[in-house]
Amino acid sequence: MGIFDRQRENKSGFTIIELLVVIGVIGILIGLVAVYYPNYQMRTRNSERKSDLSQLATALNGYALQKNNHVGPGSGCGFLGDGSGWLNLNNDNSGGWYPKSIPKCLQEAGLLKTEDDILDPTGCRSDTGGICGTYLTTPTTAYMKASCTKNGQPIVYVMAHLEGEPRKDAEVDALCDTNSIAWFNPTSQKWGTNYGMNYWVVVK
Repeated sequence: MGIFDRQRENKSGFTIIELLVVIGVIGILIGLVAVYYPNYQMRTRNSERKSDLSQLATALNGYALQKNNHVGPGSGCGFLGDGSGWLNLNNDNSGGWYPKSIPKCLQEAGLLKTEDDILDPTGCRSDTGGICGTYLTTPTTAYMKASCTKNGQPIVYVMAHLEGEPRKDAEVDALCDTNSIAWFNPTSQKWGTNYGMNYWVVVK
């Protein structure tokens, strides 16, 4: 093999510098994904939450056309069957405090296909710790509903925690008149302070 043949052979592969450049580019791409992908996932979850609450409001209004209430007091769903509290708790996962979940009432009325059609994208149902949040400590990524009064007038809210968004504790805590929900004392009505709810939709 002559010297020119060896030169041609050497030129057929990557040089060390070229390999280092490729590795550097790959490292930069991995770094960008690590930074931006979690934010993308968070925005996707928040979009799903907004869509869920819009769908929920539509279903609750449909229920009101049938039953003349928005899964409210006496419905048998929600905390002690009075239509407020954690949206997705039921008898099986609440120790009996929630006879049925609120979506269960909507399912039975033909307004949802399944009880879990509307569920926070984390799968959380209440403040059970971890990614679901902890009472008074970290915001809860689970949906809530309040059938109450505001300035003496009946009103219904559905609420969520949007990740990465500012807290609105004072505003959310004041959504309902004090003592306007059966079984809920003024402290437990602090949806913002207690659970970090910062997004809500007015149903009625």
